[in-house]
Amino acid sequence: MPTLSLAMIVKNEEKNLGHCLASVKGLVDEMVVVDTGSTDGTVALAESFGARIGHFPWTGDFASARNESLRLCTGDWVIVLDADEAVDPLDYGKIRETIAQDGPVAFNLISRNYSETAGSVLLDQVVIPNTSDYAEGSSFPFYADAPNLRLFRRFPDLRYEGRVHEVLVPYFIRRNLPMGALDAVIHHFGKVDYERERHKLTFYLELAEKDAVAHPLNGQCQFNLMLQAYAAGQWKKAINAGVAFTRISRWVPLVVYNTVGMGHQQLGKHLDAISCFETVLRNQSDHALALSRLAISLQALGRSDEARGHLVGAVNANPQFGQAYFGLSDLEEKCGRVEEARGALLAGLKALPDHERMHLALIQLDLRHQLEAQAASDAWAALAALPNGGGGHWQALVAGFLLKSGHAGEGQAILDAGLALHPDHPGLQRLKTLATRT
Repeated sequence: MPTLSLAMIVKNEEKNLGHCLASVKGLVDEMVVVDTGSTDGTVALAESFGARIGHFPWTGDFASARNESLRLCTGDWVIVLDADEAVDPLDYGKIRETIAQDGPVAFNLISRNYSETAGSVLLDQVVIPNTSDYAEGSSFPFYADAPNLRLFRRFPDLRYEGRVHEVLVPYFIRRNLPMGALDAVIHHFGKVDYERERHKLTFYLELAEKDAVAHPLNGQCQFNLMLQAYAAGQWKKAINAGVAFTRISRWVPLVVYNTVGMGHQQLGKHLDAISCFETVLRNQSDHALALSRLAISLQALGRSDEARGHLVGAVNANPQFGQAYFGLSDLEEKCGRVEEARGALLAGLKALPDHERMHLALIQLDLRHQLEAQAASDAWAALAALPNGGGGHWQALVAGFLLKSGHAGEGQAILDAGLALHPDHPGLQRLKTLATRT
């Protein structure tokens, strides 16, 4: 039976590393953990799992650190993880069976990025509801998947490339070595660590810029710069890198056109944005994000009927895509079609009944148009779906309407329930004072 090594690089990962290593203890034959300068208990924790520890001073280059981890591995095969990732035991057998067979020498696994919010977009993938059988990640309601080369046979000269978002694929392509895909999942929890993600924005952008300057004709470097610049809100830089990628590379993934298009939108260049999204849709006519984004630019140019059609298309393509319902409601309201605007949000809540922001949008729409009774009714429906939602505002709205309408007992019951959950909410406190006076 072929042996399997875990290869990792870490720095100050005491919070996450134990979960990661525990998740593969029954899968791998050895653990190699290369530390790049931890000042917490990361190294001691890795040692407690029996890992072989390497020390590699941080040089501002992820590939160099990764290559040190490969150098220390002794297994026939290698699986690569980060500290905020894990493998579920459901996939152990699948991975072990794969490395025991002849065929591809490297495999894309499924990188599953978890999200807490419906309608979130990771790269250009809209998250979907989490209905999987995995114990890993089961507490998160949504996720988006992407392929990532993480499992491969160990070769003595195997090397990562790139300061950031380092890759191995060029090694296998240059040597014409067969690669495959395996539907085993790497569960990634980093996207829900918001403080960490914010910290990475500037850090990763600096590394990506250095790589792009050093290798201006390298498509991967331009791709990385495009993604990091967009994430950091540097729209022109993202557009320039994305355009450079299209000129360098024979094959352009749709995420490039989507990202460049969104960059143009941020700068108000809607004709350029439309061109990008239409390119996406020529290749994938049901791409929900491109349909929704195209509608934004069409609406900005006064082409509301066309925009409406594309938003309906986005909803049909992915009923879980919250942004499409918001966009459709906004368009209808701006066209003076209040009932249609409400209908769009109600359709969204039928697909996403626990979407707190959508409940809030519906209530706010009611209030903007002086639909007081409807707002109270919608707030009551929101509380039925999310009893702890609304931060006290929904209880205040329902209780206030009931008390004002002469339904004192029902209003007081809602008020008491709201105060029990949100005792310091100013609106609930005002209602309490008024109820006491009467």
